[in-house]
Amino acid sequence: MFFRIVTLSIALLLAACSSGDAPLSKAVKVEVVRTDEGYALYRDGEPYPIRGAGMGVADFKRFVKHGGNSIRNWSTRGGKQDIQSLLDEAHASGLTVALCLPMKPERHGFDYDDEAAVAAQFDAMREDVLRFRDHPALLFWIVGNELNHSYSNPRVFDAVDDVARMIKELDGAHPVTTALSGFHEDVITEAERRAPHLDFISFQLYGNLFGLPEKMAAYGFDRPFMVTEWGTIGYWEMEQTAWGAPVELTSSEKADVIRRAYTEVLRPLEGQLIGSHIFLWGQKQERTPTWFGLLTKAGEETESVDVMHELWLGEPPANRTPRVATMLLAGKTSRESVTLSAGQHYEASIEVIDPDGDPLSFRWEVKRESSATQGGGDYEAAIDSLDGVLASTDSATTSLVLAEPGKYRLFVYAYDGQGHAAHANIPFLVEGDFVQSIEHLVSGEHFAISYSGFREGQHPDRGQGAVNPTREEILEDLRILVDHGFRLIRLYDSGQNSRETLQLIRDHDLPVSVLLGIWLEAEFSNHEGCPWLNEPIPAEKLASNTLKNADELQRGIALANEFEDIVVAVNVGNEALVEWNDHMVPLETVIAYVRQVRSAIEQPVTVADNYDWWRRHGTPLVAEVDFLGVHTYPQWEGKTIDEALAYTLENIDSVRIAHPDKPIAVLEAGWATVASEFGARASEEQQRRYYEEVRDWARKSNITVFWFEAFDEPWKGDPANPLGAEKHWGLFDVGRKPKLLMRNIGE
Repeated sequence: MFFRIVTLSIALLLAACSSGDAPLSKAVKVEVVRTDEGYALYRDGEPYPIRGAGMGVADFKRFVKHGGNSIRNWSTRGGKQDIQSLLDEAHASGLTVALCLPMKPERHGFDYDDEAAVAAQFDAMREDVLRFRDHPALLFWIVGNELNHSYSNPRVFDAVDDVARMIKELDGAHPVTTALSGFHEDVITEAERRAPHLDFISFQLYGNLFGLPEKMAAYGFDRPFMVTEWGTIGYWEMEQTAWGAPVELTSSEKADVIRRAYTEVLRPLEGQLIGSHIFLWGQKQERTPTWFGLLTKAGEETESVDVMHELWLGEPPANRTPRVATMLLAGKTSRESVTLSAGQHYEASIEVIDPDGDPLSFRWEVKRESSATQGGGDYEAAIDSLDGVLASTDSATTSLVLAEPGKYRLFVYAYDGQGHAAHANIPFLVEGDFVQSIEHLVSGEHFAISYSGFREGQHPDRGQGAVNPTREEILEDLRILVDHGFRLIRLYDSGQNSRETLQLIRDHDLPVSVLLGIWLEAEFSNHEGCPWLNEPIPAEKLASNTLKNADELQRGIALANEFEDIVVAVNVGNEALVEWNDHMVPLETVIAYVRQVRSAIEQPVTVADNYDWWRRHGTPLVAEVDFLGVHTYPQWEGKTIDEALAYTLENIDSVRIAHPDKPIAVLEAGWATVASEFGARASEEQQRRYYEEVRDWARKSNITVFWFEAFDEPWKGDPANPLGAEKHWGLFDVGRKPKLLMRNIGE
């Protein structure tokens, strides 16, 4: 890549030399200079350390007061600000401007194979270069913003180079860059190869900024660069609620992130980093109205402005912004997937501390959750606040009630009367009385049981063959389950043990229906994703598994047809898709297996997997199955018994919201009674409570729930840990002795 970099001595020489006969240009020379300390940006022959921010509408007076000296924009055409006026006002305020030429991104439908369109775009940018090249406020040119965002055609960088070369021909006073989304080695390589006339590359990173030094070192990136956007953690990088809403940091948490980013990443990179612009000195709607702006919509300054003031000027401002301590809704924080019931009242509160002791005022508002899918900062329409849902809007506490189910977000602002505001918000879900049609129940049952009959010393095939229970033992188990009210059981495979179970149900005319399983072994090695898979699965083992799976499919189809009076549905694969499993099968293969089974049997077909997989990744599979088979385990996810039911409902609702037109059955939900992993959260009393709560919800909602499981299975988990949770999910222990819940039912 060619860099327009000069040594310090040459730079000063060029700055000092001019022709006495030439007309005086208003342009101020800007260049990248290599010094003994590294690279630096020089303006008019002097070092120019950028104290920058992205700014779309002029707010120059305050910006300068806080120490800012440079802004960047995103287009020389359109927008709310006339560019000539912007440059004039900036110059009058002592500011410089990085002007962005509006090269269109591919994601907006622009075709970089369309030579006529590319030429027309080039001509428009040439006009802008000729118009603004001599303005004394101009600092450098940005050719396009995040052109690599969702792009596929590398010819965009050919077009970037054409513009960069044109700028060099028309404007010898200002460097040229392009602003890339993220730091991606393949994109950088493509940009450097195709656009050698750029003086440097700029990057735009948010949460990923904290990994930038490591990425640069791994790539061997040793050239000068800028960061033309950085700030709080982006909505695409944040954790999400159970229904997929991004959790937003409070204004104080954002200020802390920004301070860390500047002091821990940007400042140590100086000498290679030649400038940065924080995003955004202003306000815009991007998933929320508060996500990126350092200012509120009304123009109040947030705590992030205090941070930049101190970083740029070396001391905090005379009066500081209020600081958020906590915000709660229904006693929960934004990270707890707050779920409310329609028509019920819930309390909300915020705790805010003002460093100067200024009296505070408050404003609350509720908005519907954004449904925007745009990326790259593309325009999003503002979302109106809802009227009549808050008891009060002007104190530190309030209550709300919403009658309509849906996804919402509660906002609160705290003002100090000195032009400052703190803010926070909580996304929340309002549920109605969700009830599936009764026809969506599996075999008409609300509550069922997962059954595996392996007793002490017995186990499925673990490489040396299976040790199966006897027919007499299976029959004993089935009669125990029937005596305790179970009429629907789930089997996990289509092997000999399952055939014996089906045959015994028929031979003894037991009132039991079966959800039959087709077990899938690993068809690729997930050793990098599975915590307990320590080394790759050998290729020959994977090939053997593929053949085993083909045989298992045929066995499952045969059993479903032979016992069509008992088998009411078939499940293809158990947790074979979720990213932490040790028997992963590619999604496209599972889809093919489902199609094969559905074409060969009359019963409904499903796939069993974790609720979060269905929510995040399940769309391609939804159309292939008759209902969604969902697993939910609050205990594994650190929930107490007091949180368990609500969390289960959040899990199921997140799947329902993601796939509203497909019936759901819970194929596993349970509570371990002994577990070294869970400590006091495991007990028979808690199992009893969770069972009864889930059962009551299933009856009310017309959802079939398969309780996991009937009997404890000591063969599972770590052989050296008899107290491991995997061994103790049963309603009966391994000796068939009923636990607390079943003792109560049996009495």
